[in-house]
Amino acid sequence: MYLTQEEEKLLAGESGTGSQLAMELLIDLGEFFEADRLIPVTSAHISGVSYLTGGDGLIDQLGLFIEHKAKVSIFSTLNPSGMDRKNYKDQYIDLEFATKQFQILQYFNDLGVSLTCSCTPYDFGHLLTKGEHVAWAESSAVTFANSFFGARTNKEDSLSVLSAAITGRTPYYGYHLTENRIPNVEVSVEADILEYTDYSMLGEITGKAFRNKPFPFGAIPVFKWINKPRPQEMKALGASLASFGTHIFHIENVTPEQELIPQAQIEDTLIVTADMLKETYEHFAPPDDVNIAVIGCPNANLEEIIQTAGLVKGKKLREGKEFWLFTNAAQKALASSSGYLKALEDVGVKIFVDTCPEVMPYDKTRFEKILTNSVKAQHYISAPSLNGLPTYVMSVANCVDAMFEEEIIEDE
Repeated sequence: MYLTQEEEKLLAGESGTGSQLAMELLIDLGEFFEADRLIPVTSAHISGVSYLTGGDGLIDQLGLFIEHKAKVSIFSTLNPSGMDRKNYKDQYIDLEFATKQFQILQYFNDLGVSLTCSCTPYDFGHLLTKGEHVAWAESSAVTFANSFFGARTNKEDSLSVLSAAITGRTPYYGYHLTENRIPNVEVSVEADILEYTDYSMLGEITGKAFRNKPFPFGAIPVFKWINKPRPQEMKALGASLASFGTHIFHIENVTPEQELIPQAQIEDTLIVTADMLKETYEHFAPPDDVNIAVIGCPNANLEEIIQTAGLVKGKKLREGKEFWLFTNAAQKALASSSGYLKALEDVGVKIFVDTCPEVMPYDKTRFEKILTNSVKAQHYISAPSLNGLPTYVMSVANCVDAMFEEEIIEDE
């Protein structure tokens, strides 16, 4: 692998052993993928933050970099942690878990990482441009960066992205190369895809259809016949696809790399019908005894918060039910300044930041089943390696209907 003079100095330890360790890891990764060089990246988004997913091994790993005086050299943000730092007791999280999580966050702070703790870094600070090279690790954010912005990033893991943050570089392979971004499957959408959860279900149908195909960098769909989606709807589609290993997609007349669509090398096709969409919803339909709904996977933007506030207006939580909304601190501040936060809290909605429905530990004595509007959340909450709880999917409007009832105001 070719290294610049500056990279040779980093590898030799002239900027410290922390940077040297990071360079060694990136070179090993690059050689594995036959990259001919490293390239500069403008930002990093780091995953592997929750104590639920990383455990004590994550603490030891971060401690090693701190021991060797590593510091990030580019703008670097964090994925969700396992709890809301200020309101973790409202999530029924115990002090032992919280103490470990605070230690992890302190270590990231010592490394110079911004403690934003959200899976939607594009909602604050990271506004990417077409062709911009970054190093991101959160799967849904990677798909959004590649597809919505036309920026370029691979799905990094927690170690490679931290190394990229420290050195400001990443190996030049995968989605950084134009030839690996060209569509290889075609999806014709005949069903009406109208709102967030429809897009999430479309990702489920598409991801399942192509998950066993031997593509070097996964299926790269080009979607036909989709009306122009809102950003959060593209987020929902990408998040669902990402859970099947798809980290870039194209939509005719929508996504920025339209020039790649005529170059498509289609190896398989799919027609998504109304019946397929209906069957997928039925597959994820909940029983009547679910007592919590969680939305905000990926973290809700202001438009989603406003929508939810409108849906719960004039209602009250059913007895024994809870409704949680996950967002990031920037969107929460916007919602607070415009009155929507109070509207939600007044009817009993709990709003959490710093975390997400996937990577927090649920109190299983309170919650045995989970309802959400996100297929990605369903995949991860139900995973035995995380919470292992049965999880079901409905639109946010139906989630509200399941948890709330009309408030009857008696005349005086």
